[in-house]
Amino acid sequence: MSSKSVSLNKNGDTAPTKAAKYSFDDFQNSFKSLDPQNMGNWPLPVKITVCVFAFLAVLAVAYFALINPLRTDIASAEAQESTLLSDYREKDSKVRNLQQYQKQIEQMESTFGQLLQQLPKVTEIPGLVEDINYTGVGSGLHFDKIDVQKEVVKDFFIELPIQIIGRGDYHSFGAFASSLAALPRIVTVDDFTIKPLADSKSEIPVLSLTINAKTYRYNDKADKGATKSGAAAKPAGSAS
Repeated sequence: MSSKSVSLNKNGDTAPTKAAKYSFDDFQNSFKSLDPQNMGNWPLPVKITVCVFAFLAVLAVAYFALINPLRTDIASAEAQESTLLSDYREKDSKVRNLQQYQKQIEQMESTFGQLLQQLPKVTEIPGLVEDINYTGVGSGLHFDKIDVQKEVVKDFFIELPIQIIGRGDYHSFGAFASSLAALPRIVTVDDFTIKPLADSKSEIPVLSLTINAKTYRYNDKADKGATKSGAAAKPAGSAS
């Protein structure tokens, strides 16, 4: 019969044995022998670890399933808010400046009307030729020919080329070009050629000048055509 040694304290009572330390190896081995149906007997470190992982899993599911879509919607709403705010500020600025824009439109229409008045009509072409002739003579030029050529029809205006051939010095040519710009009608200089005269015996060189000028008139036929097109585009049942 074997005898076991039991330590006695001073009072003769049996001394309690010390509990074994719970090591990391024991922690790892605990996961191998866990009983899912008896969670109450799991070691405390295992319970804490499982609770932490479960909490993190719940947080991850909540973030990706609930929070992340809300953050995407919020970001989209903020971007839309910024766009709407920018549009509102732009429209508000236009509304505030509406009267100023209306005044500018009225001024532009008035200026356009004045420019249209400067465009000669068909019956005013002879008067324009007389003005060019008078301007050249007053500048010291001698005209050999003023030839009104065939009209060129554009979208909203008709271009009328005029070829001018004359003689004079440099100062006369400069004064003539300046006088053309001062005419009440619109006359532009498209191209010009200056050549010295071989038979000139004057101390001041006499030159031959060929100018291709252009004047313009309003194309009222295009305006009438646009009006007819607008009337034809109306529905048959619409009131005139």
